[in-house]
Amino acid sequence: MICVGLYIISRNISNGIFTGLICVIILFIPPVFVFLTVVLKDTYLASFAFLIAALMIDRAISDKKKTVFFYVFSVFILICCFYLRSNGCFIAVPLLVAILMGWKAPIIYRYISCLALVICVIASTPLVDLKLLGGRDDAPDFSLMIFDVAGTAKYSGVSTLPDIPGVLDQVSLFKKCYTPLQWDSVANWVASDCGAVANYFYHERDSGKESFKAARQKLRKAWIAAITLHPVAYLKHRLSHFNRFLDYLGYEPVYRPYYVETVGFSVGYGDPDLSLFYLIEPPRLWNFVIHMDLGNQLWFHPYVYLLILLFFYLSTLGTSDRFNRTLNVVAFSGMIYLVGFLFVGVSSDFRYSYPSLLLSILCILAAFGYYSQKRKVFGNRKMRIVGASITVPLFLVGIIL
Repeated sequence: MICVGLYIISRNISNGIFTGLICVIILFIPPVFVFLTVVLKDTYLASFAFLIAALMIDRAISDKKKTVFFYVFSVFILICCFYLRSNGCFIAVPLLVAILMGWKAPIIYRYISCLALVICVIASTPLVDLKLLGGRDDAPDFSLMIFDVAGTAKYSGVSTLPDIPGVLDQVSLFKKCYTPLQWDSVANWVASDCGAVANYFYHERDSGKESFKAARQKLRKAWIAAITLHPVAYLKHRLSHFNRFLDYLGYEPVYRPYYVETVGFSVGYGDPDLSLFYLIEPPRLWNFVIHMDLGNQLWFHPYVYLLILLFFYLSTLGTSDRFNRTLNVVAFSGMIYLVGFLFVGVSSDFRYSYPSLLLSILCILAAFGYYSQKRKVFGNRKMRIVGASITVPLFLVGIIL
């Protein structure tokens, strides 16, 4: 899907053999377009969004009419995005609204439509995942609530959780174990006492429906109390995590820009039958790439492509032609997906920002394609100046600090 989307957008920049040459050059920017990961749903979400956005931009540049196939295919793929990740709707809903309703309406109506659809998707997710698709409720909300309660307790000095058996001083525990990097330091799989709180709630989850329901209610009540009673501490926690996620202030290497050094598959999940495992040595080029200290390369820091998306979004505000409206919604969907982690992020893994990275690349390629076909610059001059005056200083601050 990524390769098809890349070809679709690249053929607007050049024709014939040069299109393929552009694709090959871009594909040799690993691991941007050859991202290997243990958690494939992030890569799937990125490739789905990239393909649909590329189709939208291609049609906008060439003024093609939307066909029935385009509608059916795009809607199906974007609905899949809703349920690939719990926050997949953030990146897919704006694209869906633009396809079905257009992006011509005043800004307030666009965003109201997006918000209403996001709420509907979130409300319907348990029904679709658990009832229709037969999934198992593994309490994905537990990680967010425990992370937020721990972070708020760290900054406020007060834990809103009820007494937990075996945990005498929750605040001291969270101050010792909590890190804004990710929730894993207080997760249920942590062997030390740092995982005691999470262990209690996850044990209740596995102790029957009634215990599971009671544990969720207890944890949700503590989570809401932490936010409402200690809003300043909660914001400090969320902003600290979001800053680490973006790698903006206080430069640190990107967290886990790649996952595996081996190539192949492993589907046994502990099965003693070794025939279920097939791992091969990767090409020397791949070994060379992943040992290049990618985490320190500027391009992989999420704040960089957040600013790229913000620049394209601001530059195309107030435009009326089809291409610029399409570029605006693509930039907005990638940007709002990243911003959403301010409220729902539980880890700083590179894989979480990967979908937005691909859309930022797509915006850059689209700008070249538009100029190649129309001999016009995207957006309007005034808004490009506004966008640059905001994003360039922020970019320099990120580099300096």
